[in-house]
Amino acid sequence: MEIYQAYKVKKKHKKLSKKAKWRIFIAILMSFIVICFFYYFKIVCPIVIGISEEKVRSLATTSISGVVGNVMIDENTSYDKIVTITKDSNNKIELIEVDTVEVNLLIRKITQLVQEEFDNLGENGIKINLGTFTGIPFLFGYGPDVNINLVPVGSVQTNVHSSFVSAGINQTLHRLSFVVSTIIGMVLPGMTKNFTTNLEVLLCENVIVGEIPEIYLQGQII
Repeated sequence: MEIYQAYKVKKKHKKLSKKAKWRIFIAILMSFIVICFFYYFKIVCPIVIGISEEKVRSLATTSISGVVGNVMIDENTSYDKIVTITKDSNNKIELIEVDTVEVNLLIRKITQLVQEEFDNLGENGIKINLGTFTGIPFLFGYGPDVNINLVPVGSVQTNVHSSFVSAGINQTLHRLSFVVSTIIGMVLPGMTKNFTTNLEVLLCENVIVGEIPEIYLQGQII
């Protein structure tokens, strides 16, 4: 009888031991999962976002510059074609006038083509090496590529910026630039990050000889 009771107590103790081990395993597993989530969002994501942002801005700069350059060539755009300078009888500048119709046509064409470029960028995404997702610096750039989806958020906004810069005695450099702004969303597992890109691309420039009226130096002509 005593032997039977001792065996029963031992068997019960063995059962409790298995349950305890199972609970410890679950606790360790949950802790590991929590640590992995913490490491991913606090360590890995900032690194991946930083690298991705550099790639996105580089691709955006290349795309926008290429579009503006191609449109300028196709439309045979030049400073004299866009800007008209009127002088009085004393050869003093009276009026600096921008052909807004021509500029608006350029804006429309550039905006459309840039939007198409960003749509293609969204379809292709960007590639980040798998080693980067470890968060360990010496593994960056190693391993197979992981494709990161990009999503254009909203439409491309294009404006023309005019500026006057002194270029010497009685000389002023007049520049016309396109300022292209857009928002691109990057989709990572578990989160989305938006990047705002603002890029200024030179449209045309010219050195104006003569005194520029103060009204132009203090403001915009567009």
